[in-house]
Amino acid sequence: MNEIRRRGTEDILIAIVDGLKGFPEAINAVFTQTQVQTCIVHLLRNCLDFVPWKDRKAIVAALKCIYQAKNAQAAQDARGAFEGGVWGVKYLAIVAMWRRH
Repeated sequence: MNEIRRRGTEDILIAIVDGLKGFPEAINAVFTQTQVQTCIVHLLRNCLDFVPWKDRKAIVAALKCIYQAKNAQAAQDARGAFEGGVWGVKYLAIVAMWRRH
């Protein structure tokens, strides 16, 4: 990140990262106001690590309601519905991951 700063970048508004540990901290150490977000594709892939093949299509369809929501409130409502539904109860690790991100 220091090299990017030296090349003339003064600020980064938003950074989309793939989930590498320490990368968000490295970005914020140099660009303190940057909003860091996990890439939705990487987040979905990480979630599916907890799901057997037979449930994957249903889980992806259920999560789609969250990340395709029209606004933040709709996304929170969809996340709440997922958490309280059959998949949220069955896969608590996915619920925790979406709360963090």
